[in-house]
Amino acid sequence: MSAPATGRILVVCSGNICRSPYAAAYLQRRLAAMGVTGIEVHSAGTLGILSSPPSPETLRLAQADGLDLSSHRSQGLSFEQVDEADIILVMEEAHRAILTERFPECRGRVHLLSEFHPSVRAAAAAPDIFDPIGMPLTDYRRCFALLRDAADGFQRARYPGRE
Repeated sequence: MSAPATGRILVVCSGNICRSPYAAAYLQRRLAAMGVTGIEVHSAGTLGILSSPPSPETLRLAQADGLDLSSHRSQGLSFEQVDEADIILVMEEAHRAILTERFPECRGRVHLLSEFHPSVRAAAAAPDIFDPIGMPLTDYRRCFALLRDAADGFQRARYPGRE
């Protein structure tokens, strides 16, 4: 049996009220269910929105998926979060650009989450995971399905053999 994994994963989107808190909570639960211990998963947003709860749609769908985001409050990126992260998963190329401009030392640790989506792995370039803010609930469902599939792919790629 392999030793427990350790480290920090930072999941980043724009406002930290939709995609990144959902993806972080899902990934944390997925890793725990697969027996991967010692990994902390955090989230933040590039826009620096502070202390906002998740969108009502995010709360509703997270709850339906067994994820409790009721205590989540948005936060902006900080040097400490970026510095402590072993891997940073972003939703859009724009997020990667912002991170590497603000924190050049994080180059090499920033990846589009969609890179790990099973349908994208063979593609030439990974697409952005769209922001459903302000869209109908069906778009949130579609976005969160993408997030789950990409997070599952990340878990399989990063921690193989722990299905």
